[in-house]
Amino acid sequence: MSKLIVRAQQFLFVLLGVFIPTSIAITNLIIGLLALCWIFERNFKAKFDIIRSSKWMLAIFALIGLYALGMLWGDQHLNAEWQFQRLALLLVFPVFMTMNLRQETIKKAVFAFLGTAFISALAAIAINNSIILPLGEYLSFIELSQNNSAFIKYNYHNVILALATTLSFYLLIERKSKYTYFLLLFFVIYSISIFTERGRAGQVIFNLSSVFYIIYYNRKKLIRLFTLLVLLFSFQFVIYSSTNVYKDRFDAVSNIIQNNGDRGKGKRDDIRYVFVKESLMRIIEKPILGYGTGSFGTIFNEQVKSGHIFDKHTTPHNQYLYVWFELGILGLVLLLLIFYLQVKELFRKKDGIHRVLLPLSFMFLMLVDSYFFIFTLTICYIFLYTIYSRYQQE
Repeated sequence: MSKLIVRAQQFLFVLLGVFIPTSIAITNLIIGLLALCWIFERNFKAKFDIIRSSKWMLAIFALIGLYALGMLWGDQHLNAEWQFQRLALLLVFPVFMTMNLRQETIKKAVFAFLGTAFISALAAIAINNSIILPLGEYLSFIELSQNNSAFIKYNYHNVILALATTLSFYLLIERKSKYTYFLLLFFVIYSISIFTERGRAGQVIFNLSSVFYIIYYNRKKLIRLFTLLVLLFSFQFVIYSSTNVYKDRFDAVSNIIQNNGDRGKGKRDDIRYVFVKESLMRIIEKPILGYGTGSFGTIFNEQVKSGHIFDKHTTPHNQYLYVWFELGILGLVLLLLIFYLQVKELFRKKDGIHRVLLPLSFMFLMLVDSYFFIFTLTICYIFLYTIYSRYQQE
């Protein structure tokens, strides 16, 4: 029975790499099955020992506990149920970190993820160039929506491709795979998809990772360093000049920054600018404990008159402000502590300089949205962190 469960875990973990970029529903099902395998596998004492020895996992439990205590203060908790549903995703961390995963399984999961991300990027490029119709026209289980790139929403698709690009960088540069030409092909297709479709976060992650690798590997070769940086920015200029989507998004962000959120006469201020401004004003009033769990959307709906529509599920598109607003400074410290301890753990491993790019990239992403509470990207991060932390050098 135990051997059967272990085999099922290996198969399901690899399968997860296939469906994270393609199907939220099936990803959800696989997570449930992996949780059942974890329970039926038993050996709870050893698992709990691993959890107790991990400071960042304890910090996750502390954050969840603080959200529970956050029900005791404030009087606006309409979004608390939604909040706890998202917090439950974080419990996948200890499940994955204590599963019996073989090194061969981790390698297969990497290429399942990269291969499926490649197919998703290729499909998105074909759809964007009217070579094929949106996949929902062919497959009934895929939502037919203007917000989809290929299989999932464009902003999730964009970020997943950026994280896949960073992983491909690592495998290519450190020669961790014999499939070099496939990885190069993946990298090219990922790049085209990232920069020819909507979604700014993935573009920024791509650029930051590229700049990091260029500087890190050429810091003592100034001419080559300068040449590669020029090539990177030339690529950006070519994309800007030839792609309306990238140009329009870049110009819009530039104008918003230059005009402090003012989008022009007769238009409402940019909603992200409103979120930052109004959130900070209220955080200053209650910086220690915040306004309580599930309070953000309701307070904005009742108090902020910016012309935008807010509901109870509204978030400030910034994970740090979101946590600080509801739980105060202690919640913010716990959130930062989770990622600080993860960075510290990964940096101590061989090739640690590559591994830490994952949590650092996700920390940046949380500046532009509440990604730690978004199902697809939270599961993607947990899946990739499991790979980055549990892969052993041969």
